[in-house]
Amino acid sequence: MTMTSCQKGAYAEMLFCAQVGFRGWEIYMPIGHAQTADVCIFKPPCRPVTVQVKTASIDHERGGYGVMASRGKRAKTAYAVGDFDILAAWLPDIEEFVLWRFDEICERKRIRYSPKRHRAPSNWHLLEELITT
Repeated sequence: MTMTSCQKGAYAEMLFCAQVGFRGWEIYMPIGHAQTADVCIFKPPCRPVTVQVKTASIDHERGGYGVMASRGKRAKTAYAVGDFDILAAWLPDIEEFVLWRFDEICERKRIRYSPKRHRAPSNWHLLEELITT
């Protein structure tokens, strides 16, 4: 079965929520699709963390992934400061997430990612680092 991009996004959001839930985070989801963050997670007594969840596309030619780090259907717009704290990209072929802080990807519309050349997937420690700084 081929999934639409909307179905892939919903699936990735559910998987992200399951992963952070098992890691002890409380999960809050906004109603609607106009928000810049897909999920808000919270681990008391620290501040809430907002997350934009994306599904990476597999880049067979370069041997990595492409992640849209922008919004809009046709005219892509880069996210702005304050839109979210963390970008979480689902890597469907290896069933893992890779995370970036917003300041690492700001002003970018697309991220090229390779686990061999960049950070390792399943870098969940980034969430803990964010709430303790």
